[in-house]
Amino acid sequence: TRRGLPVRDDSPPPRRTPLTMTSHNSHAGHNPAGAPSLRIIGDADSHDTLRRVLADRQPAKILDVPSGHGVLAQFLLDRGWEVHCADIDAGNFQLEGVPFTQVNLNRAMAIESDSFDAIVTANGLHRLYNPGGAIHEFFRILRPGGSLFINVNNYASIDRRLRYLFSGSVNDAVNTGACRQTVDDAEAHVRIALVYPQLAGALEAAGFEIVNLQPAAVRWRHRLLLPRAWLVMLGSLFMSPAPRRKRCVRQTNSRAILRGGGYFFVEARKPA
Repeated sequence: TRRGLPVRDDSPPPRRTPLTMTSHNSHAGHNPAGAPSLRIIGDADSHDTLRRVLADRQPAKILDVPSGHGVLAQFLLDRGWEVHCADIDAGNFQLEGVPFTQVNLNRAMAIESDSFDAIVTANGLHRLYNPGGAIHEFFRILRPGGSLFINVNNYASIDRRLRYLFSGSVNDAVNTGACRQTVDDAEAHVRIALVYPQLAGALEAAGFEIVNLQPAAVRWRHRLLLPRAWLVMLGSLFMSPAPRRKRCVRQTNSRAILRGGGYFFVEARKPA
């Protein structure tokens, strides 16, 4: 183990390399000193809302999973958080001196119950075939009153709804299942079109209370399509979903989702 977290014997040692930050989708580059880039899994601005929220919170013990290269972990370390990282792909992790556990979020994690004040999962839940199982594990690992911070691709935004209407596809990566990983495990190469009602249902089924929902990575095209989003909202008034589904329909057509950006942010809390 490293600082109390179980680590597989074959996990690589931490790297002593200065790091710079770019988008995961950008070309793999090097900084002037020849160090590899620390890349975001997603778009360069995908963490904007998540970072703003976390920057205002009191630092505590937090699990960053899946941690990718360690971009978000470095952000948290710089602000005084006690950060522990976990991911299915140990080969991508590039931070020195940070405890790391190799985990598969589709399965139970070898991490003690009630052991973290907060968990952050950025751009990861749509890369699982069993996101509900991961959310139940997060609930178990969090201490009572702890917070789960989620950032995930927004597959129900107005631009992706229009894309699906005209092309029958919301995203090329969903079609191909392509994920850049260093491991051959098939469960590391999954991508699903996870939408808010699914996520909200899984959170509530696990026992979480959703306390915050915000848009993330809002760009000019999303603002340009606002008139069409209003038309969709108007059309939804003629729908008559079952009472238990009304709230999810309303939230999916909200500013955070329909009129939101390429991602959305959710904060959920484990009851004290």
